[in-house]
Amino acid sequence: MKIQGEVVLPAAPEKLWDLLLDPQIIAEILPGCKDLKSIGPDQYEAIIEAKVGPISSRYQTRFALQDQKPYESYRLHIEGEGKGGFVRGDAAIRLVPENHQTRLIYEGEGNVGGMMARIGQRLVEAAAKMLIQRGFDALRKKIEERLQSNST
Repeated sequence: MKIQGEVVLPAAPEKLWDLLLDPQIIAEILPGCKDLKSIGPDQYEAIIEAKVGPISSRYQTRFALQDQKPYESYRLHIEGEGKGGFVRGDAAIRLVPENHQTRLIYEGEGNVGGMMARIGQRLVEAAAKMLIQRGFDALRKKIEERLQSNST
């Protein structure tokens, strides 16, 4: 399954970069994240709960931030397994400055197997898009909270 899209966020790439690499922020904006811990430089382990249609599952997940070019781009690699099957993905993230904001552009590929895959590709793709949007909404909220606390 291919994933791609973009979102404009109300922060300069330098501020956004720091948020995107902060493990505490990652845990707060990652939909379904119940636990996140660092297991090495730019490598994390997390428990993610996901529900797609009638199937819900807990995934033991590992992800890594690779090929980092500060304030410009990085790759996100994720692998997870749970009773619902497995998930694997790789995405390129680019940050493009735009009038004191940042256009975040993402493009990647994901694979799902097991029970989750059996419920249908369209349902899985719709759920993935919804989770990505939820994550960006949470990130936008965090940015706005940071901007507000910095201005007071």
